[in-house]
Amino acid sequence: MTTDKKTDILTPMVDTLTSDPASWEGSSLLSVTQISPSGLALLLQTTAAMKTLVRQKGGDNRLAHRILATVFYEASTRTSSSFQAAMQRLGGTIIHIDGKGNNSANAKGESLSDTIRCLECYVDLTVLRHPTTGSVANVMAGGTSKPVL
Repeated sequence: MTTDKKTDILTPMVDTLTSDPASWEGSSLLSVTQISPSGLALLLQTTAAMKTLVRQKGGDNRLAHRILATVFYEASTRTSSSFQAAMQRLGGTIIHIDGKGNNSANAKGESLSDTIRCLECYVDLTVLRHPTTGSVANVMAGGTSKPVL
């Protein structure tokens, strides 16, 4: 019998991100099914507050000394730019990994899970974009110590 790792990972995560900010802290986000209705309300409130902050002050330093890895095995200018701009506007820094580039661990035969685990030694959060359905869930099934989006 085959099991669907994506389903196995996501099933217990339904509605886990709520209006309680503590439910979001340190959490990975793999599917919108993780966000409860009250969590969506909190997300929209936070989004509005961030838009106001950027409009009025350009940002702040709440993420100073934090590092975001953006790991893109699939090109996406808007997605990559939006995460990078948000991190920089909040005082953080970015390590960008082009998964298809010649310098990638992928070119040397390293698995996606190993690449993410290695990056966790250097970063606080990873944004992963991969063209293969279920890739992020497979990384999560392999175990991560830092949040993955």
